[in-house]
Amino acid sequence: MSEALRSSLCRFFIACCLGLAACGEGGDGGGSDSAMGTGTGTLTLSISGLPSGTSAVITVSGPGQFRQAVTQSTTLSNLAAGSYTISAASVLTGSTLLKPQPPSQTVAVTAGGRASASVAYGSPETVQLSLTQVAGGLSAPIFLTAPHGDSRLFVVERAGRIRVVRNGALVATPFLDIAALTTTNGERGLLSMAFDPNYGTNGRFYVYYTDANGAITIARYSVSAANPDIANATGTVLLSIPHGTFSNHNGGQLAFGPDGMLYIGTGDGGGSGDPSGNAQNPGTLLGKMLRIDVSGASGYGLPAGNPFVGQSGSRGEIWALGLRNPWRFSFDAGLLYIADVGEDQREEVDVAPATSAGLNYGWNRTEGTACVGAAGCDKTGLTMPVFEYGHDAGACAIVGGYVYRGSASPALHGRYFYTDLCTGKLLSFMYRDGVVVEQVDWKVTVPGSVFSFGVDDGQALYVLADPGTSATSGRVYRIDVSGGTP
Repeated sequence: MSEALRSSLCRFFIACCLGLAACGEGGDGGGSDSAMGTGTGTLTLSISGLPSGTSAVITVSGPGQFRQAVTQSTTLSNLAAGSYTISAASVLTGSTLLKPQPPSQTVAVTAGGRASASVAYGSPETVQLSLTQVAGGLSAPIFLTAPHGDSRLFVVERAGRIRVVRNGALVATPFLDIAALTTTNGERGLLSMAFDPNYGTNGRFYVYYTDANGAITIARYSVSAANPDIANATGTVLLSIPHGTFSNHNGGQLAFGPDGMLYIGTGDGGGSGDPSGNAQNPGTLLGKMLRIDVSGASGYGLPAGNPFVGQSGSRGEIWALGLRNPWRFSFDAGLLYIADVGEDQREEVDVAPATSAGLNYGWNRTEGTACVGAAGCDKTGLTMPVFEYGHDAGACAIVGGYVYRGSASPALHGRYFYTDLCTGKLLSFMYRDGVVVEQVDWKVTVPGSVFSFGVDDGQALYVLADPGTSATSGRVYRIDVSGGTP
């Protein structure tokens, strides 16, 4: 029996014998208009005022916990009789905010009836962003994060300390001080940290630093049982990657992915052009994205999905290769965003499904989409960046980057924020349907050298910078909306 015939008989049987509407649910936000069943009605929603290709942000809710997102004009069919609430949110296109009228309305759907409603977007406002200083007196603040369910901010200082900001005040005693284990020569130092997804129960967190010999070091520490603002001084080294030849290209971030695994972005070992060919060599952990399982009581495991597990001459920790210096990366909506610092030509952002194993991002065969040292090259099997920019206008090194998901400004949701070390300009784009859209220069320049972005437990977005005017001139700024009301 064909699917169409089966569906038709199903609807006939239920309508005749049970008096219900149909076998399925109502239409979707893309324009469903199926036949109206007995005892149900339809709701036609007309949306106007948005630029072509821009989606509305509307939710229709009603009886029986009915809830549906609508992005364009549509007809919802087979709706149970009752009262429906239509809630519309403002839409940000570029830096222009379009507000809905009305933002909320109630419509009655009757059995056998055809209700209608409309939402008109207009009253454009220019959204402006500003920087609000939330902490100062820091020494080269290089990363910021927070554990789940915690209002504190944890700020990593490159010299080897982790500081706590509680209720806007910097706690005098460091959360952790491993300055004796690291050095700030070149690009080295304590570079980031990540709280275990179960930090609230196991108290574990992880740090990424270079040791006195330059080796990239991943270590596990735990919080003191007596004081939540202090960590136990002794940790356990889980992974040490030799990196003694050059003091640059150390990578620097670790973060837990949506799968609960710990991801680690390592640099290629330094020097111009990756002279040792590390990034393309699966036998070394340099120039890679690593993925390890730290859920056990000790050490780490190799997740079964890693592409090189069990392959002779290859390292099972590797998740992706072909990276030059993935200083910062982040996850959002099932995607992995990697901001890979370029050399002479291009800065790039790579975006791929977080479940995609074994991708090769091209370095040192390509820098961005450009071939290295040649007019052309074979790019077969390489994953090209979704976004890149050159070194004109004073740019030199990309600093990524998070997709904004904060509750303060929902209209900013979905925008990936980044900057450049040499310009300090606050920039963003959206990655939609496989392409980059809505590139925005927010006309905000971060004072000093920008080291990193960070997010707190509520997903508010921060940027960390240091003008270098003193040993403790580092600051943390929250990115806020100062114009428009998204």
